[in-house]
Amino acid sequence: MPTKQLAKFVRGMDELSDFISRIIKYLVFVLILVLFYEVAARYIFNSPTIWAMETSAMVFGSFGVLCWGYVLKIGGHVRVDIFYTKFSPRMKALVDTVMTVLLLIPIEVILVYTGFRRALFALKVNERMVESSWLPPSAPFRFVLAIGFTLFLLQTLAELTKNIYFLVAGEPLVDDFGTMDKENLI
Repeated sequence: MPTKQLAKFVRGMDELSDFISRIIKYLVFVLILVLFYEVAARYIFNSPTIWAMETSAMVFGSFGVLCWGYVLKIGGHVRVDIFYTKFSPRMKALVDTVMTVLLLIPIEVILVYTGFRRALFALKVNERMVESSWLPPSAPFRFVLAIGFTLFLLQTLAELTKNIYFLVAGEPLVDDFGTMDKENLI
């Protein structure tokens, strides 16, 4: 595949992760509103809800899974930094490539496959979340999880492409100037 098309794919996935993260960040406000409502209902009006805790768990889960790709893009996932930070850029790219191919991609493929299978089943049988006393339908949340797994897989493929290109060409495939570094995120 020519370099221009590889760069276009990588930029597209990076932009998709950036776009999703800019939209999903507003779920934090939804989460705050749901929890505020529950606290006010419980402690001010002495009338607790049966839906707020489950809804907050679904919103928080959605927030988390939909941003996994973005977190991967900015290098925010956990590593054993004792060793990794001392590696040269080429060695980091090699370690990232090997670990991505051996561990991350197989797990993500299983998550995507299982996620969509479970979501479609939940839709077909009108599955309800039985852990909850208000029994919300589980299909919407299951589809959000499957979409989040898919976005994570796509960003993983973009990161893998960056690493392999760097190993072969000795230079970055794309400039990452559009991404804030971790220090600026805090």
